[in-house]
Amino acid sequence: MSLPERNIVKTEMRTPAVSINFSKLDEAQLVSYFHKPIYTEDAFRELLHRYQSKIYAYVRNMVISREDADDITQLVFIKVWQNLNSFRGESKLNTWIYRIASNETISFLRKKRPEIDFDQAQMFMVDALQQDESISEREIEAKLQKALCYLPFKQKLVFVLRYFEDLNYDEIAELTQTSVSALKSSYHHAVKKIEIYLGVL
Repeated sequence: MSLPERNIVKTEMRTPAVSINFSKLDEAQLVSYFHKPIYTEDAFRELLHRYQSKIYAYVRNMVISREDADDITQLVFIKVWQNLNSFRGESKLNTWIYRIASNETISFLRKKRPEIDFDQAQMFMVDALQQDESISEREIEAKLQKALCYLPFKQKLVFVLRYFEDLNYDEIAELTQTSVSALKSSYHHAVKKIEIYLGVL
């Protein structure tokens, strides 16, 4: 799914005043610039470049609605910006950002739909899916997205991180604070359910 044309994070950032090519920095080097005040905005701009589209796609797969995904992604990067100086690299940068995105997604849904039981299927998302013309035009993708709505939220989270985001089990375990064995079991059950749902949808 493509990112909306408008920028997710609307903030007036200055033009980089240094000749450092942030796009060529590895993760550890980029993180080191988070803690240098004169470079923080430049490092954040590079972080946005690397992760904004990925996080939007991840959130969109979790919530279906384009508008909700847009709002949540903006909240994610506001939270990232607010906590940039506190990130010390104890975990991988993408794991940290995905954890923030997962937490913001859950918080957003709890505020919007306080009656949600996250151990149950998220059937209310099917309605949003059917109203989204950009998805309904692609039949196979629409079937998969609909099948995901029949999963308990935690299974959906694991499936999306593993299948769409291509995170390994160790990364997902760190992100979700869940054991690798439990994640593998959850993913296996999710795949089986999706196969069944795809056969009948």
